[in-house]
This record gives sequence, C-alpha cells and structure tokens, in this order.
Amino acid sequence: MNIRFLETALWLAKLKSIKATAEKLCLTQAAVSSRISNLEQDLGVCLFIRGGDGFEPTSVGVTFLEHADRIVSAHQSLRASMLDPNKLVGSLRIGMTSTLIPTILPRLVDTLRQDYPRISISLKTELTERLLKELEIGRVDLVLGADSESVHERFESVPLCAFSMTFVASPKLELKFADAALPEELAQYPIIGYPPGTRSQLRIDRYFENCGVRPQIIHVSNAVPTNLQLAISGIGIAAVPEAIVQREIASGELAPIKLKRPFVSVNYQAVFLRDQGQGLARAVAALARDVAANYCESVGKRIAWQ
Repeated sequence: MNIRFLETALWLAKLKSIKATAEKLCLTQAAVSSRISNLEQDLGVCLFIRGGDGFEPTSVGVTFLEHADRIVSAHQSLRASMLDPNKLVGSLRIGMTSTLIPTILPRLVDTLRQDYPRISISLKTELTERLLKELEIGRVDLVLGADSESVHERFESVPLCAFSMTFVASPKLELKFADAALPEELAQYPIIGYPPGTRSQLRIDRYFENCGVRPQIIHVSNAVPTNLQLAISGIGIAAVPEAIVQREIASGELAPIKLKRPFVSVNYQAVFLRDQGQGLARAVAALARDVAANYCESVGKRIAWQ
C-alpha cells in the first residue's frame, strides 16, 4: 500500500470509472485495476462494487476512503511544506539524454508548470558522459541521464528508473531468423550504433564480444531518434529502449527482434552537485523520480520500472 494507490482509490470513487480514472492519472486501465486489487488483497476486504452507474464503494470502502482522504491530504501537506512552491524559485539548467525527452520530460514539465510555476528551466540534450562533464564545470545544474561510470566526490544521484532495451529493424531488411536471433545472426547485418567510447556503444560492443563476434558498426549519433530514423530507412539494426519505440512498432515501421540472449537494461538517474545552494536541483530531482514512477506504471514493468 502506498500513497499512489490511495489516490487511485479516491479518484475511482469520484469518477466511478476505471477508464476515466486511468485517463486522469495517465495510467493504463490495467494499472488502475491492479492498484485497487492490491489494496483489497492487502486489507482483505472488498472496497468497490460495479453498479449501474459505475463503481461504487462498499460500506467498508466508504470507511476506507475517509481514512485514505486524510492520509493523502496529510501527505500532500507534508510534501508541500518540504517543497514549498513559494520557496522553489529560480532558473534551472537541465541536461537530459534524448531517451528521456519523449518519456519523462513531458510529465516533468507539466508538474513544474502546474505546481511550481516560479521555476523556469532551460534544457540541453547530449550524451550522459558529456552532460556530467558540463555539470562538473558548472554549465548545467542537473543531469537526467543514463547510469555512468563517471564518479565524482561532488556528485549526488537520485535513481529514476530502468528501461528495457531491444534491437529493432525495418521490414525492409527482410531479416531471416528461424526463431529468436543469436548475436552471431544479428552480426550478419549492419548495427546502427553510437559514438565510439560512449556507454551506449560499450553496451553494444559487450553484447557481441561476449559471444565472440564483431558486427559491422555504423557509428552514427548520440541521439536515439536519429538512429531510429536510420533503422526505419532500412540501413541496419538499432539498439534502443523499448519505451521510445512503441509507436514505430505499432505502425509497422519497425519490428522488435526476439533475442535468444537478452540485451541489457539501462538505469537512469538524476545527478547534481552536493555543494550548498543546490536545493532547487535536489527538489527537481525528487520530482523527477515521482514522475518516473508514474511513467513506469503507465507503460508496464516489462518496459520500464523502478
């Protein structure tokens, strides 16, 4: 049981519809149903019944909702006192890896706009390794990026989420795999990669090196969307987070490749300097983690999780 589950029950009682509640909370209908089911299993009671006008709380559900409303209100009050919009004022320079632009950023901007309108942000997109160097020399205040081997005694990090990775290709390539593909079978085709020496490219290199094969790598861009467009054009196979390729898969422009040897997942984090005066970066990092939690639940644990 957690605050998000309680909030879901309160919205279901108000809207009386799984679909409307899902739309309100930016979740799937399955995620809303799962939250309610988990609450009922945890408490050992039935909280809602489906009636002619939608979902209605049971008698015990009414009592539960009264307590839940007080708990959620107390939580909001506590959070507001810790993250007072009147105290969170100023400009924040955020460096962000391209994978988080279509996934986490829209929800983060919406939260800031609604709850913390006195915070203005400027955004820079680049590879995580380069953004961390910018953070170290004071050119950005907060980095939202992938895990990194860069360790600096002045850095402090907040885990955001993890994304599953997959290989995708255009039907134009006419891949001929009998079943799930082995690394040596993938290596028969060009692999659209990232700049040499980067963590993104290192993950690809290790995937094939561990199996003793060396594919032809097309070192392209530090921006995942660029690599996706090249894959759609049929140039080669791209390694990307599943989270950002769902639309292309649904449209048939790209197809995921079933793998006999799973590809690695990638962890993402918010990083800022420990120095005094970084309260704004710390607060937005915490908000980003909350936003990431909601995003993970909306797409499902197979694609993203905390």
